Amino acid sequence: MFIYLTYAIVGILALTLWWAYAGSRDVFHPLVVIAPMMVFMYAWMPLKLEEINGLAGFFQRDQLDFVQGINVCGVICFSFGCLIMGCRIPPVRPVTPNISPQALVICATALGLIGVTAWAVSVVNGSGGDLTGYRGGWDDNGYVRDASLLVFPAVLLIMAATTIQGLRAMHGMLMALFLAPAILEAAFSARRGPTFMIAVTVAMGWYMHRRKRPSLVITGAAGAALGLLMLFLVSNRQNIYLGSDKELSNDVTSIVETADTGNEYIYGTGTILSSEQRNSFYWGWRYLAQIFVRPIPSSLWPNKYEDFGVPELMRNAGTGEGFAETLGWEGANGSAPGLIADLWTEFHWLNLPVLFLLGVAYASAWRKAQVDGGLWTAQYVIMAALSIYFVMQTMEAVIYRLLILSIPLRISWRIARRTEAIQPLPAYVPGFQG
Repeated sequence: MFIYLTYAIVGILALTLWWAYAGSRDVFHPLVVIAPMMVFMYAWMPLKLEEINGLAGFFQRDQLDFVQGINVCGVICFSFGCLIMGCRIPPVRPVTPNISPQALVICATALGLIGVTAWAVSVVNGSGGDLTGYRGGWDDNGYVRDASLLVFPAVLLIMAATTIQGLRAMHGMLMALFLAPAILEAAFSARRGPTFMIAVTVAMGWYMHRRKRPSLVITGAAGAALGLLMLFLVSNRQNIYLGSDKELSNDVTSIVETADTGNEYIYGTGTILSSEQRNSFYWGWRYLAQIFVRPIPSSLWPNKYEDFGVPELMRNAGTGEGFAETLGWEGANGSAPGLIADLWTEFHWLNLPVLFLLGVAYASAWRKAQVDGGLWTAQYVIMAALSIYFVMQTMEAVIYRLLILSIPLRISWRIARRTEAIQPLPAYVPGFQG
């Protein structure tokens, strides 16, 4: 049954992806972006583990059938949520935006400089400024650690300004400056998340702001190359750093075929089974903690998660509880269970309507980006850039990043709309709605 359910996931995602693209003719539809990652997480990975009999040492067959059945239902609900919003977009007649491109660039520069400065401070505090063996910076202040993410909305604001002013040398230099820390972090700490975010922000942001699309063939080739690059980074995570002389492996599938407690599929399956056997679920408290408790500095409220009732957040975002008592083994520190398992330990069977609503949210943002453009274009690009965390990690990894990226973006956009344009605007501007 497990194998049949796994191939059912492949069939469902292939069918819904085809339906989404056939209806929209848009390579940036959310299912075109997210479905391949779901295939990797819920089909290719377990099939590779099954080939080497890697699941037998962790689970019984009935346990695998139960979990894979949940994954099938989750994939169906998310896909249906994406499709129910409709794929066809009505003809749109762009109008001149009532927005100041100069103000967009000023706001972007402010955000970008804050992001670059925060990154530099975290590197100095984390490694004394020595990037040899660089694994990423650190600062005891969470605001400093997370502020480096502001470079992404900064780049998107500049892209929006270029659709009005045209691309200028200053725009290119600012975007290169702001992206440099993220590129260094991705390259010298072998992190797939920042790598994916850079690629999506630059490529999708550029095309969507101009209401253009690459061909399906080019998109497929670029997506495959990006996927292989991320597997390469993860497979060589211990060997990639500035000054390294270690040999790099080209066997990018080795990380997937390693049956250990840090494997995303094994860990995610364990998360579902442990929560089910202990009948222990959070019912939204972890996510509320991310929104309302996490922003409060620990220096002001040292025991904030304990006092809020979710001390489990301090380890693996609360997803690794009870493994030893229910499964007989412990999940690896730093592991993530993936979207469906994370929602299961939060909402039990209510994870299915939540997955449906998340599909609706992605499709709604995509549709508004198509019809309204402007702010919604940048907002959808941010959601697409975070989709790797959405599928492969936890909602905790998505919620705080989404807030950090979206709130400054929307504030900057409002400032730019209220600022009187310094120079006349062209009569036709693609990608904007006034």
